[in-house]
Amino acid sequence: MRSSAGMNLDAEVLILGGGCAGLSLAYRLASQPSSPTVILIEARRRYVNDRTWCGWRIEPHPFSHCLVTQWHTLRLRDIGREIEFDCADYPYEMIDAGCFYTSCLSRIDAAAHIERRVGRVAGVDAHRSHLEVSLENGSRLRGRWVVDTLPRPARLVAPWRWQDFAGLEVSSPRLEDAEPTLMDFSIKSEIAETDQLDFLYRLPIAPGRTLFEWTRFARPASDPHLLEQALHRYLNQLLDGDYRILRHEHGSLPMAPPSGKSSRAGGRHILAGAYAGAMRASTGYAFHAIQRWSDHCARALSRGEAPRPAPSRRAIAALDRIFMTALERHPPDAAALFCQLFERCPSDALVRFLAGHPSISDVGRVIGSLPKLPLLTAALASVVPSSKSPR
Repeated sequence: MRSSAGMNLDAEVLILGGGCAGLSLAYRLASQPSSPTVILIEARRRYVNDRTWCGWRIEPHPFSHCLVTQWHTLRLRDIGREIEFDCADYPYEMIDAGCFYTSCLSRIDAAAHIERRVGRVAGVDAHRSHLEVSLENGSRLRGRWVVDTLPRPARLVAPWRWQDFAGLEVSSPRLEDAEPTLMDFSIKSEIAETDQLDFLYRLPIAPGRTLFEWTRFARPASDPHLLEQALHRYLNQLLDGDYRILRHEHGSLPMAPPSGKSSRAGGRHILAGAYAGAMRASTGYAFHAIQRWSDHCARALSRGEAPRPAPSRRAIAALDRIFMTALERHPPDAAALFCQLFERCPSDALVRFLAGHPSISDVGRVIGSLPKLPLLTAALASVVPSSKSPR
């Protein structure tokens, strides 16, 4: 194609990566007749139902038809303690990845102004009149703007950790109806070290059908196969081995702020997605924040403006650092810290905070619900360099 400025471009917008963020943006641009031309570049040739996305829907999004189920009450457990968390105003929902992928790809493939290409990105070069994306197969694509949603794994240092998980969706006649459990700290693991935090995540989907995930906060990242083995041992004991595996999922999420600038080449090349500010550093939740960003970015592109990165909220980033520092400095107290937060904080304020969309009063309520001494020492430690070597 030839742009209005007379230069030859393959597309006005090049989207790098066809995961949740890349597909969400392309889905919206496919629905808008005023959208610029787009090429979406993704390494995988085939999409499979490899995950679920869960979280609280603060604002509407276009994938409600992919809802598996939702819950109005969640539980947290520790040894000798159980907390019931009411989230009726903002139900906790599960989005099916298979449905999401199918919906996005169908809409994208039906749009004449959007093209999908299979390839692995090797690099992005900025020129005065355009950006050039090189692929590992040697081909090159030129565009006016680049929206880069590719994962950017990095070596994490204190206080940041990886959130690693291995999940099994299982069916069993021994499964009884139960409230969903967001965090069960009462599990025991022979593979956990003293500075790691393990918990079980349990979501009943239908009678006799439940998603279990063994989750760990640790640094460096944990082997998902070891976590799955721990989960198998747990299920064998819970269900006496009487269960059938319907689906596997696993992941490794950086509980850390994005590294580097989210806007490059004078705003023509932006970073987006879970590794660029959409994922909440203290929680790992990303899907709903990605949907908010996609709406914002797609509207800008359809107006002929540069793409928009995820908004930066310094106050939230500072609180994430303090909270993660508290977990780093007081590992044995981590479970009690989470339980106290969910027990004392008003549910609506906490949900908005966890979803990364809080008001000032919400932030105050969250702070007021946590023990003061660990937070104060963590706040001090977060601004004073530590003598402890990072790993």
